[in-house]
Amino acid sequence: MATQPISMNIIKQVLIRLSQKESVRKIAAALHISKNTVSRYKALSEADPMSTRDLIALEDTVLNHRFNGGNPAYCDSRMGVFKELLPYLEKELKKPHVTSKLLWEEYRKNHPDGYGLSQFRHHISQHIKAVEPSTLLRDLYQPGQKMLIDFAGDRLSYIDTETGDVVFVQTYVAILPFSRLTFITCVRSQGIEQFLMATVKALEFFGGVPKILVPDNLKSAVKKTDRYEPTLSEGMNDLANHYLCVAQPARAYKPKDKALVEDAVNKAYRHIYAPLRNRVFHSLEELNEAVAELVEKYNQKRLTGCDYSRSECFLASEKPMLAPLPLNPFEFKRRTTLKVAPNSFITFGSDRISYSVPYPLIGQQVDVTFTATLVRIYHEGVCVATHARSYRKGGYVYVEEHLPPKSREYRAYSAEYFIAKAGKISPEFKTIIETLFSGGQPEQIYFRTAQGFFSLHRSSDPALFRRACTIAVNNGSLRYKFVKALIDSGCEGFREDADELAPPASHSNIRGKEAFAS
Repeated sequence: MATQPISMNIIKQVLIRLSQKESVRKIAAALHISKNTVSRYKALSEADPMSTRDLIALEDTVLNHRFNGGNPAYCDSRMGVFKELLPYLEKELKKPHVTSKLLWEEYRKNHPDGYGLSQFRHHISQHIKAVEPSTLLRDLYQPGQKMLIDFAGDRLSYIDTETGDVVFVQTYVAILPFSRLTFITCVRSQGIEQFLMATVKALEFFGGVPKILVPDNLKSAVKKTDRYEPTLSEGMNDLANHYLCVAQPARAYKPKDKALVEDAVNKAYRHIYAPLRNRVFHSLEELNEAVAELVEKYNQKRLTGCDYSRSECFLASEKPMLAPLPLNPFEFKRRTTLKVAPNSFITFGSDRISYSVPYPLIGQQVDVTFTATLVRIYHEGVCVATHARSYRKGGYVYVEEHLPPKSREYRAYSAEYFIAKAGKISPEFKTIIETLFSGGQPEQIYFRTAQGFFSLHRSSDPALFRRACTIAVNNGSLRYKFVKALIDSGCEGFREDADELAPPASHSNIRGKEAFAS
């Protein structure tokens, strides 16, 4: 174990007392240090070419180095050989698919007595840090100057209550590097609409606008990457113009340009992901509420080595330096022209989501303007429909009044609907429909048969239909085909008040019982 440094004043006191011929035990007792420490300093002073008076006259830093400098690093013969290999190893590590373990195995083949894997990796890491030292210092960040943006690699999820599917979402992270105040939220994807919506929420969370937005090189922010002049996406440009700031993406493959947001992502795994690991959420909104609670706690924790939190530093030093938010938040709008389908819906987007349009516009062209939250449909400059934006793949968003009358009627179908409608015709018909829907299958199975009964009612004499229903109930045969046969035959041969067949009419072919008398 390395010896802990002792105050330079004590070392000089030891040297003075040694020059006065005091014993080791007496010096240790007087200065409240161990005898071994006094003996060590005595041996060092005797071995040093300088006199005791000259040692006492040295500056504290110089004296400390002479007495507590430690042992020389890497003094064995292996280090000399390893230093010669370092440039080669550094070059090989930059090649695709080459790992430090592979290079170590090759190294040990040629040097069986060389370093083990852990020391091998440590020395390479130290060499790389020395060759390419970090130039990022926290003091270089000015309050209110930058907002760093990134997405986490790992994803959170929630359960769709309608389908039961697990829906994975992306985690958006933004940080003000001076105060390190952090904003985290979950969005459905890294698409441009979701990315810009999250950025707007981040600015609202911070309550102001920094001078520079520094996103990663994702496609939603950067149309074409370039080390010196990257081309921003149209949406990113529009957002920066709206908030009167500048967007300056980080350089590609240079994570140190946004080191603090990379660190914030790692902290999100520990402070957000880990506490939520056993919780189940049933909507994106519910998930974001839980994330927001943990983010607030995270921002209120004391920074390591500081007596203040991120929130306190932000409120005291950075918030006053942010530009004010505009009166209206930014909305990224997209526009397209579509034809209204025969079912009175338009469909767009990669998820093929359909939105209803008033049915008189079927077959006509409409202009569609949509944001991350709203869909507006215009016809000849007039807004004819407004819908909340949906993200359910293949889903339908509609207003009942937009649908054609037959579609509205079909959507209103249910067992109760048919039973109530039958009760308005006759009690016996109501009994038939009630019996139909008590078959134990999903009610949709019986819709077509119920429609068949009502079709019989529309196409036949009302009195005949009611009579056929009465006979069907009395005979306990409530099937559609039986009622249809009764109507087709005019209920011939049946009486409404008896279960037995009525006697046939008299004619010449009927002989009667007299013909069989003996």
